[in-house]
Amino acid sequence: MNRIEPPKWMEAMLKSLLHERHREAVTGDLHEEFCEEKLPQMGVGRARLWYLGQILSFLPERLTLPLNLLCFFTLSSGTWLGIMDLRLRHPGYAGRELIAGLIVGQAALTLAALHARGLGWLRMLALVGCVGIVWLALHALVNALRGADFEGYVLLIAIGLLAQAVLTVLILPGLDRQIASRA
Repeated sequence: MNRIEPPKWMEAMLKSLLHERHREAVTGDLHEEFCEEKLPQMGVGRARLWYLGQILSFLPERLTLPLNLLCFFTLSSGTWLGIMDLRLRHPGYAGRELIAGLIVGQAALTLAALHARGLGWLRMLALVGCVGIVWLALHALVNALRGADFEGYVLLIAIGLLAQAVLTVLILPGLDRQIASRA
């Protein structure tokens, strides 16, 4: 009789997310829990979904560095936009200063939420701020692609903001677990 096990691609994905020193222990523990507990309780489909959820819970640790880099990129970009608008003072620059300030503020808030321990309210604020930067990034993308004067830097900043928002939403909710596993 064939024994039902987690799909090989899921195990390979799990191993790729784990540090080498934890690879065997974690994969063994999850494999055992899948086969002996979850499979009889949940059935094949739901047990595989549970296993996939366990795999995805290790994703935040791997994505923290890219999120930090994206935050530094958007923080720098927002600062540059603000300085340029202050220097050039083209019509409507005050509104663009507000946008630059929001970009800088969200990047700084996300960085603070990533590195502050025990401040759940700060993480929640950073998550809520993602709504604003997604709207801002989508608006900028549409305008950049529809506009007569293509501005590549706007496109790059918008893509950076979208990536920052996605990674923030993936990482911050699981940050408590990540911090606890390091202790």
